[in-house]
Amino acid sequence: MISTMRAPAWPLTAALIAIAALASTPPAIADDAGAITSCLDAERKAGRDGGACSGHISGPCLAQPGGETTAGMVQCADRETKVWDDLLNAEYKRLLGVLDDKAAAGVRSAQRAWIALRDADCKVPYDIFEGGSMAHPISANCVLNHTAQRTLQLRNWREMASPE
Repeated sequence: MISTMRAPAWPLTAALIAIAALASTPPAIADDAGAITSCLDAERKAGRDGGACSGHISGPCLAQPGGETTAGMVQCADRETKVWDDLLNAEYKRLLGVLDDKAAAGVRSAQRAWIALRDADCKVPYDIFEGGSMAHPISANCVLNHTAQRTLQLRNWREMASPE
């Protein structure tokens, strides 16, 4: 007997789009990290939190040939997310380095909770669009935005704990 039940489509769709994005992904610009860091420095000098730097790489990337495609949108978001993720990990380590054991344990717990929240939030587009083609770029942008915001929050906590 052939079953008429279907497995959820979003994992397969996401995997196929990710494979397509990787296959067509040009190498990251060597100075993506420098561009974000420069933006953050300029924002700090202007007395702002750096939130305007989110999208600093992905926005212009979308305007490039192929950026308007589903795979291109995912590639652009993923390219910038990589930079923010590296910055997040560096800020996390720096923050833990200036905290006592109790505060560090609180940060570790909060970080685990944040990861679960980010993952749950960024899965919602797959639920809404039932794995449709727009779910992956919307989800990739969600991960980008969450990661950038978390990086700024960790930096803020580190600066509160150990003003430079």
